[in-house]
Amino acid sequence: MVDSAAPRTHEEAREPKLPLSVDDPIWYAELLIDHVELRKFYKARKIRCFGCAVGEVESFKEGCEVHGSGPFGGFDAATLVAELNELGRKHPFSEKTAVEMGLVQRLVEWAFPDRA
Repeated sequence: MVDSAAPRTHEEAREPKLPLSVDDPIWYAELLIDHVELRKFYKARKIRCFGCAVGEVESFKEGCEVHGSGPFGGFDAATLVAELNELGRKHPFSEKTAVEMGLVQRLVEWAFPDRA
């Protein structure tokens, strides 16, 4: 399901900054939050968004709708974004902990999430 209210062009998108909103692309979290802490956060909730190519175009709202009936249960976008905003305030992005993942690493982490 595509949210018609979500920005679809460069002109419609807002600058990545906290606080995140449910209409922001999922990958904004990777720009704003410490990667070590973000990965811990996602892993604890069985969320597999880190490094996901779809997260570059999908909003938090869309992601929660799409994965609402997935094997790990549903996610409430507003709650998830509120928790991410708190995490971002406590652990802002740091170059020292940034993770750059190639395609193969992304596929391995997607296929075997317990290895992350």
